[in-house]
Order: sequence, then C-alpha cells, then structure tokens
Amino acid sequence: MRQLHLGLLILCLLFFSLQSHASTADWQAFQSQATQAYQSGDYLQAEQAIQQAIRVAEKADNGDAYQASSLNMLAYIYSAQGQTDQALEVIAEAVQLSRLASGDHQEQLGQLLFNQGQLLQQANRFEQARLAYQLSIERYLALMSTGEGKLWQAVLAQAQILTQEHQYAEAENLINNALAGFAETEYYNPQPTSAPDRVDLLLLLAQIHTAQQQPQQAIGALEQARQALQQSSQPDNERLLNVLEHLANVYDDANQEAKSTPLREQALLLRQQQTEPSLASVMHLNELALRHQLNENYPQADSLYQQALDLLSDLNENESVEQALILGNLASLKLSQRDNTAALALFEQSLLLHDQLKQRPLEASQIASYTATIYYNQRQYEQAEPLFLKALALLDSAPSANQESLLVALDNLTALYTSWGKPSMARPYSNRARALKTK
Repeated sequence: MRQLHLGLLILCLLFFSLQSHASTADWQAFQSQATQAYQSGDYLQAEQAIQQAIRVAEKADNGDAYQASSLNMLAYIYSAQGQTDQALEVIAEAVQLSRLASGDHQEQLGQLLFNQGQLLQQANRFEQARLAYQLSIERYLALMSTGEGKLWQAVLAQAQILTQEHQYAEAENLINNALAGFAETEYYNPQPTSAPDRVDLLLLLAQIHTAQQQPQQAIGALEQARQALQQSSQPDNERLLNVLEHLANVYDDANQEAKSTPLREQALLLRQQQTEPSLASVMHLNELALRHQLNENYPQADSLYQQALDLLSDLNENESVEQALILGNLASLKLSQRDNTAALALFEQSLLLHDQLKQRPLEASQIASYTATIYYNQRQYEQAEPLFLKALALLDSAPSANQESLLVALDNLTALYTSWGKPSMARPYSNRARALKTK
C-alpha cells in the first residue's frame, strides 16, 4: 500500500488580516519560525514559536482561523515527539475553532478534517479516522472544491483503512464513486484529472481486486493507470514502476506470462535509468530472470541473475537473504541445463547463507531438498541424508509450512532409506506421511 505522508496546513493570508492588538506580520513571523524549526527537527523551538503565534491570534477579533492553523501545527509537533493524546486533543480544538471561523476560510475546515484523519490513523484509531476523512470529503463537495487535491487524498486514505479492515466492497465503491465524479451529488461532479491522484486510486483499486482474487478486474484498473501515466505531460517514473511491476505480477497470477515479461523488461529499463541502485532493482532483476527461466530462455536468465548478484556486491549486500535466494534460483537454472556440478556448488552456497541468516526456513528447506536430491541421484546417500533431514526440520520449524511440502519431505526420506536398504529407518516417515494424508 502506498502511504500518505503527514503534512502541515499553512494558510494563505492574502485575503484577510488580524485586527485589534496584533498584526498579521507578527503571527506570520512566529508561524514561519515554528515551521522552519519543525522541519529541522527542533521541536522545542518549534513549540515555543507556535505558542507565541497562538497568543497573538488569541488577542485578535477575527483570530479563530489563525488559531486553528497554529493549533494544527502544534498537533504535528506533539505527534512528532510521540505525544499522541496531546496531538489529538489539539487537532480537535483546531477543527472546532475552524467551524467558528468566518466564511472567508471555508476550505480550512476540509483541510483540518483531513489532517485530523491522518493523526487518528497514525494513532490506530481507524474508525474515528474514517469519520474525519468522510467529513473532509463532504466538506469539499459542499464547497464544490477539490481542496487542491486533498479531496482525492481523503478518498484514498479512507479506502486504505477500509481495505486494511477487509471491507473490500465499501472500499471499491468509494473509489469507483470518486473516479466517476461523485454522481450522486448535485451541481458538482469532480473527477481526478491529475495523473498522480488518478493513478493512486487505481492502484489501490487493483490491490482490492487482487485481494479478492479478481485478476481481470485488477488488470483493468492497472491498465487504466498505465494509460493515465503515459498520457501525462509530467514524467512520473516512480508511479510508472509501481504500476508496471504490479501489472506484471497480476498477469503472472492470471497465467499470462507472455504479457508480464515485456512489462518487467520495461520496468528494468526504468530502474537502470535511476541514479541510485537499490535492493528493489536487485529483486526486479531476479524476478525477470525467473520469467525467462520459466520460458526456457536460459542465456537471458543467466545474464540477469549475474547482474543481480553484481548489483548486490555493489550495494555491499553480499551475505544477505537476497543473495541466498538468487544463488538458489541460479542453481535451479543450472539444474535445468543439466549442469549438476555448477548447480550443486550454488545450492551449497545458498544453503550456507540460509544457515547463517535463519530468516527464510521455507526457502532454506527447498534448497536443502534440491541439494540432497542431487546427491541422492548420484547414489551418495550419506551426503543426501543430513540434507533431507534438514529440509524436514526446517519445515517443522515453520508454522506456515503447507501439507504438500511436508509430504514431499517425508516421501524423500522414505525413498532415501528404502533405496539405501534401510527399510526400518524409512518406516517412521512413511507412517507419518500416511497419517498426514488421512487428516
């Protein structure tokens, strides 16, 4: 899920001014000092400056909107220091003051309700956050305004919460309603026209369809997102990468590998244009290599695996779980090419890393099983035995291990001891496999 970033509300002061004992300039100066201190992480100085801004606004005849803006910033200052209760109390006060402000500041309430939703969401108060976002949406629609995009961000945030709570139908209806322009409202039916707003909503909609095992609907949403980005005058490689990789995964889930491979290649080109290589680039190379391997394009797969390993070395991630996974995949490629010697060496390298890291027992079990199988096929039973036993022990240590994997591990040990001429040692594993099948 893409996450919204918490932001500050800074009011435009061009069209109204403070009266009575204070001036706009005084308030703006303190507000600016607080903003700069907050952004630099000096929360003590930020709080001191914003308290002065609040005192200036309190003395004004029309200071409700100013106080609300300052209290909004104070809420984020508290939140940044982990003072959640204080932050929520202050943002609630800001919302209340904004309701009292004069008509010149109507959009301020929509923005404050959105910010309140963010702070409530950050505090895991999801039901209250959903209400705040809904009120923000209703406020903008009533004012016939998108609040410079805050309307779409509120829709996205509310739909994210619904999705996290597995309320997929509600989340889907909310997003589709927004994309269609809120058809139920009179006189004002806005649609997200900027590519980022539209794409973010479509990406979440695709994730909702994927969670419900609806690959074709997910593909439809992602293809719309890709089209929106391609038609945009402003390049957005980060979102395009996200869309391409999601779309490739969904095409794979729908068994349409012929469509997923070109998308992965396009994403790879985009990643290579980035100035900063990352682990995401490494795993993308690995995924693309897997696709070529499945299509029996072995030279291309080999080259991509090697690029992934070279990039890991450049990133100083040589002894990482990513390296263990890629070495295992490269070993399986060598096995497909019947190069058992190279495959065995790579499997053993991968297994050694898995033993050191102890992070991915299911993958480690597979590697141990592959390595043991090579020895078994060469009738080197003494070398195969501890590896088959390790494969089973790793599965037994993983709560997420499935019955199919356990049965394979048990059958492997049964076959090993039977071929080795040790039927009494095979019996416990065959008995356990039989009991597992009858559950």
